This record gives sequence, structure tokens and C-alpha cells, in this order.
Amino acid sequence: MGSYAPPAQFYQIQTSSYITAMDIASSAQTLAFGDGAGCVHQFADTQDYNVNPYSMSLETPDITPPPSVTMVEDSPLSSVGMPYYSEQLLSAWPAKTRFDVGQPAPQIDPEVIRNMKTIDFVGYAPNPGNARRNQAPRKKKHQHDKDVPKFRSEQERELLLSSSILLEDDEEETKHSGRRSSSVGDLASSDPLALIMPKHYRRVEILYSKFGVDDFDFGYYNRTHFGGLETHIRNSYCNSLLQVLYFNIPLRTIAKSHIKIDCAREHCLLCELGFLFRMLEDSKGQNCQATNFLRAFSTFPQAEALGLFESDTPDRQTSYSTLMQNFTRFILEQLHQESNTPGCNPLICESFRQEPETPSTIQQLFGLQTMSQSTCSSCHNEVTRITYPFVVDMLYPKKQDQKLRKRSFTSILKGSMYRENQTKAWCSECRQYQPTTTKKVIQGLPGVLMINSGAGSSDEATIWRQNGPNTPKPKKQQEESEDGESPTQQQPASWVPDRFGIHLNGSDLIIRALPVGREIPPEFMQSPDNCAIYELTSTILQIHADDEVPHLVAQVKVPEEELESPNKTPWYLFNDFLVKRIRPEEVFSFKGAWKTPAVLHYRRVDLDKLLRTSVLPSEVDYSLLFKDMSIAQTPREDQAHEVLGPDEMPQKGTLVAIDAEFVALNQEETEVRSDGTKSMIRPSTLTLARVSVLRGEGDKEGKPFIDDYIATPEPVVDYLTEFSGIKPEDLDVAMTKHTLVPLKVAYKKLRMLLDLGCIFIGHGLKKDFRTINILVPPEQIIDTVDIYHIRNRHRKISLRFLAWHLLQQDIQSESHDSIEDAETALVLYKKYIEYRKNGTFGKVLEEVYEAGHRANWLKGPKETPSRTPSGALPPMSPFYSPSARHLPSQQ
Repeated sequence: MGSYAPPAQFYQIQTSSYITAMDIASSAQTLAFGDGAGCVHQFADTQDYNVNPYSMSLETPDITPPPSVTMVEDSPLSSVGMPYYSEQLLSAWPAKTRFDVGQPAPQIDPEVIRNMKTIDFVGYAPNPGNARRNQAPRKKKHQHDKDVPKFRSEQERELLLSSSILLEDDEEETKHSGRRSSSVGDLASSDPLALIMPKHYRRVEILYSKFGVDDFDFGYYNRTHFGGLETHIRNSYCNSLLQVLYFNIPLRTIAKSHIKIDCAREHCLLCELGFLFRMLEDSKGQNCQATNFLRAFSTFPQAEALGLFESDTPDRQTSYSTLMQNFTRFILEQLHQESNTPGCNPLICESFRQEPETPSTIQQLFGLQTMSQSTCSSCHNEVTRITYPFVVDMLYPKKQDQKLRKRSFTSILKGSMYRENQTKAWCSECRQYQPTTTKKVIQGLPGVLMINSGAGSSDEATIWRQNGPNTPKPKKQQEESEDGESPTQQQPASWVPDRFGIHLNGSDLIIRALPVGREIPPEFMQSPDNCAIYELTSTILQIHADDEVPHLVAQVKVPEEELESPNKTPWYLFNDFLVKRIRPEEVFSFKGAWKTPAVLHYRRVDLDKLLRTSVLPSEVDYSLLFKDMSIAQTPREDQAHEVLGPDEMPQKGTLVAIDAEFVALNQEETEVRSDGTKSMIRPSTLTLARVSVLRGEGDKEGKPFIDDYIATPEPVVDYLTEFSGIKPEDLDVAMTKHTLVPLKVAYKKLRMLLDLGCIFIGHGLKKDFRTINILVPPEQIIDTVDIYHIRNRHRKISLRFLAWHLLQQDIQSESHDSIEDAETALVLYKKYIEYRKNGTFGKVLEEVYEAGHRANWLKGPKETPSRTPSGALPPMSPFYSPSARHLPSQQ
């Protein structure tokens, strides 16, 4: 025997009886045969062979007898049944994982279609000269491999193998180890009008390794202390507007004040906006997610009716510019409704004091106070009403009016704000439809002016490109400029003004560009009720490069008090999770055909003097922590948790133990390559299903005070019962016996504990907090997966093995229980304190790793002592990875 034995060689067992048994050692180095006479014959290929004396007998699966099926001529084939498959059949795979093969049909040149004439259903067009006859050029996809960072696991492996570290040679930004970030390089000085798209405007996507999203190097794209937003969430096109709203300091104050009160709305976008703003404040450059906000947004039927939901498969024909403009109008109207409490609205702007009823805080900040007058041409009956539109939609002259289409930005804006037209409307006096004159007169100026560019098509975008900065105008043409704007011969001015003033002169409206550094005319220095000077603070652009799917980015002028370096440009690009400082020339030039303006955000320069945000609620309502609320119809009276008492108010440094369980809303999307390997396109979407928080100290140490099951309006595709312990009836309002609450309630409790300064103890909390969508500073986390870990070891030990080895406890034997897991992590932390005091922690940790290697990291039975003999193998149990406690596919 042996691997080098001749094929025809065999050995004869010398026995006068017959063979009754045969076995092979688990080391595969010896064979044993038993005969009928009771003798054992042993064979080995070496004299010194190894045998495992504690090997266990091999457990074979039970054999299920096949069903007896009788087939006749008319028997259906479905009665035969299908054999057992370990993987899904290709026919059962979702459509997202199947892709068409082949080169897509080329796009026809718009010039060809424009000049085409149809004769007998056949189209004829002259060759524009940029294509060969009967040939379509094959466009190759851009290769951005050199612009994609390596996974963090690859970087760590390279650092272990190499003693040298390649440092970034960009002196302007923070040094970063790893590959050179050519994707965020500066714009070449030879292209001052940004005709060529810089690399940092390209669409960025998250790549996934076998370790999941945590292995992606987000720091490669962001070296600032501002948080970026991730893109693997549906409707993530909203990220650009969310970043713009975050840097609107008054709105941030309103949203943060709103989460301090007791809001009864289950899906409140203002609450979710406040939670997101708090997370971005604490990010310090870490990437964040708008998961909870976008999930609440997806529950609004009005948004679906307006077509605001992004399709699952991105389309190159989608106008994200138009989509963003509609979303801007919807979100401001929704925030107004959620912040409006008639009769109790706080007055934060003095200019609204004359109103009979104080508008909402959103109206006071964004509302353009407009008086609409409708006059009947027959009876001259006049109807007047006051409205507060939040967005100004720019209206452009018709395509035939070429002279009007070259008007200044401020004149087009004036025509969009001040309108008078003739239409037919119902007259209450005449009791019939009559020709009616409708006139809109601006009566009050907002603190923040949101302008929809209206450039949804190529025709409107052309106005921005042809009127942008170019060579200086001739002197004669400068003298004919509109609105009395002073001419300049030194530098070309941007068509989009950095500043402009608005003056209300009775029913007349005066808007004029006010270049920075020039003297402000006296008519714009009068009362703030009639005059306002606005400064551009952010823009949202649609980026469309070559054949890529369009996407949106935000250019934000960061407020001075939050700048990293006051001496450098305040403009930053927020391309989802890519954040980079940019030049002002990139903001004010629209010459490049690769970008289309969507939304402009102007702010009053004197807004801080006009607003009194101190009247907003500042005291946090902590009553939610001291009451047990449930939406379950028949909750059990003897719950496992006991809410906090009035004398148990958490303080800064209070220890609490936490664990959470999750369910899947969507399965992960994978792509199978031609070589059979799989690549993850988008991970599974998880949502919080249960969260348990225990007291970490005091007389009631280990007693849970939060044990909430979370109701979700979205369908659950997998309850992950084996890993979460959650069953379908646990989240059913009619069937559950547990404390069932909306997601916002559970999240708000955790937010309160975080803001109070509590220290969270748990096992694998990084993944839990990421899925919950809350950012906890490292100084408020005590993670036992990091405590019981040796740095130069790749293995991180599971909670189940630590409990078996150190505590002689058998947890997670059948399913997971968040209370049990949180309590175990708390006890392990107390054990760690004990080991540190007596100086034995290092020795204990080495023993844990030694026992894990001997046992192959498989826990033993309850009666097995924690220190097993060398070479002993405990019984089989499911493999467990602490880095993915709830989803084994992400191990």
C-alpha cells in the first residue's frame, strides 16, 4: 500500500477465517482488518505511523427510502419527482443574475435622426461624415482597474509580505497607505473651463470580496473629515440632495431638534433626516448609509405615484436631473407637513410676524412668500391667496427665440418667479368658466432659495453651455448687457452668478448679479424684508460620461465654521462615498457636455442674523426609555425584560450589553463568470428584527431593559431562523407575544443611549451597528471579539466557543437568542477584567487559541471540560464565524 505502490501490487491477509470488519485511521496512515477468529490484522506503509486515539465514529446520514411511484401511459411527469440538489437549478435563479450575451445595438447618431426623411416607410439620411458606410464602430468599455483600490485584506497581506509602504505623494491631502489614488487627481490647469470630465466625477461602485463590504477600502476615496454615503441601497440617487441638506445648518438644527421631541409618526422623514445628520456629524470621515431614511421614503405612495423610485436596473435613458428636481420638490413639501403643528409653530424668522398664523419652520426657511391674484375679465372679481412654494422652476424661452435664450441667468430667474398669464378659470361670481388673469407677486423672500434648473433635455442644457464663461465680451456687447449689470473686460464672468440680489419694489421684482469684490448698489442695502443678497452654496449635477449610466453628484460650499483648512477652497465634491476638495472653476463652468445642472442652492448672506433657532426644542424627551410600548395585539404580560426605573437614568460611561438579530429583505445578487467563479454584485439587504439591551452594572446587572421585536412593512424573504432565532410569527402584529415596535422606536432608544454616553458591550458589534445604521464612536464600544483576539492571528473567536471554553456554557445550541448572547458577552468582559487584575489574561488567551486549534474551533458537549486533552476532537457542530454571525454566506 502507499501512494507509490505499483498498481498491481496487493497484500493477502493471512487468516484461516473470514474478514468481518475493516477500518482506516483518521490519519490515513494505517488500516485494520478483523476476522471471524477474533484477530486484528494491521497494515501500514511506515514503521512510525500516527494514530488519533480519540477519533469519533463516522456518522452517516439516514437513508430515506425512495417513494414508490407507479407509472402508466397517462401519468404526469411531475409525479416522478426531482432528485435532491445541493444548489438551486438555473431555472430558479432570479432574473437579476441572468445577463444577455453579445454586443448591444449601437445608438444612432441624433443628427442622423434629425435629418432623416421617410419614403415608403424607409428612412433616408445623409451620412454626417463621422461614420463609415454600413459599419458601426465597437465601443470598448473603459477599464478603471487602476482606479479601483485593493481590498483591505489584500493590503494587509501585502504589508505583511513587504516592509516598504507606498505613500501618497499628494501634499495637499492626508497621507494614505496603499495604491496611488489617480481617480481623485486634480483637474489639469490646461482645462480651466472643465471641458474634459475629471476622474473624480466618474460613477463609483462598491466592490465586494468574500469578507463582505467591510473589506472595501472606503478611505481610498475620502480623506476628509466629512462622511460620504454608500450606493448599494435602492434610491441612493438621493444621496446628493441629502449631502446638500446636511450642510444647510439651519435645516440641520431643525431636524436635530425634531428628534428630541416625541414624534408619533411611524415613517417620519424629518426624524430620519435628523438621525442621518447626527450620524454624519459623528462620522469624522467614515462612510455612512442613508438606509433608514430611504426605507422610510419608499413607504410613501405619493412618491411612487410621482415616479420617484429608482428602477432596479439602471437605465442610460433615465434623466436623473429631472428625477432629482421632482424629489427636491417632494421632500421639502413632506418635511413641511411633518414639521407643521398649527398654532404651535415656533417663530424662527422675524419677517413672518405679521402673519395671522405662524407657518412651519420649513416654510419660514425655504418658503417663497407669494401672493396669487386671479381676476375675472367679466365681473372683475378678484381672488387672492398666499402660498409658500419651496422651489423655483426655471422657465426658458422657446427654442425659436434665439435672442431671448441668450439672456442672463438673473433675467430668466426673474421671469420664472414673476409671472402673469391669461387662462380660463371658474369664477365664483359669474358661476361659470371665464377668461381670467393670473398674476403672482412675491411678498416675502426665503432664507434659502432652491432653484430647479429645468435642464432636463439637451435643449435646455445648451443654454447653460452657450452662456457659460468664455472669452471676454466685446466692449459694445458688454454695454448692451441686461439688467444694468456692469460690464467687465478683464475676466470672463460665469453665467451662474456667485451672488445676486433681489429687491421687492412694490409689485415689481428686481434681480441683479452682484459679483464678489464689487460695491453693492444702495437698493439692495435696504430693509431685509424687501431686500436679500443670495450666495451660491451648492449645486447638484447629473454626470453622464460616454456610455455609462448617468448619476448625480453634489458640489457643496462647506460653511466656514466646519472647514478643514480655512485658507483653502471651501468647495467639495460629494460623489456618493467619494469626497474631495475641488476648485471653484469646476462649479461655475457648465461648458462641458458631460454635466447637466439639476438643482441650485442659494443662501441669504445675512441668514444667521435673521434666524432665532434658540426657540426650537432643546430638551430631549427621554420618556421612551421608561415605558414599555407595543403594537402587538396580544402581548405576553410576563416579558423577559424590565424597563428602566426613574432612578436608573443612564449617565456618561454607563455600561450596557447589547445584541441584535436581523432578517433578510432581499437576497444577495451574484454574477457567475465563465470560469465558474461567483462575484457578488450587491449584498443581501438586512433589517433589524430584534434588539436586546441589558444592564451592565448595578444591583440588576444582566437584567434586560430593552427587548424589542421590530415590525417591518416590507416583505421578508428569509427570516434566517437558524442564525437569528426569529420566526415569522414573532414579527406578526396579530400573532406575536413579544414587545413589537416600529423600527423608528427601537432606533430612537439606541440613539438616546448613545447620546447619553453609554458604553456598549457585545460581540461583533461593528456589523450589528452597521446594519442598524447607527454610527457609534470607538470609545463607546467594548467588543469581546476584539478583546479575545491576538493581533497577529487571522482567526477571530466566536462567542459560542468562548462561552464553552471559558464559561463552560453551551449557547446557541438550537438557535440564537439576543438576550443570551448579550449576557454572555457581558460575563466575558467581566472575566477579562478579572484576568487583567491578576495578570493572567495573556496566558488565558494563548490557551484559548491552543484549545481552538486542537478542537478545530468546534465546541464540545456540556459535560466536556473546557481544557480537553491534546489531540482530542469534540463532536461536530456548525461552523461559526464571528465576523458574520447572522449570514453564513458572508463568511
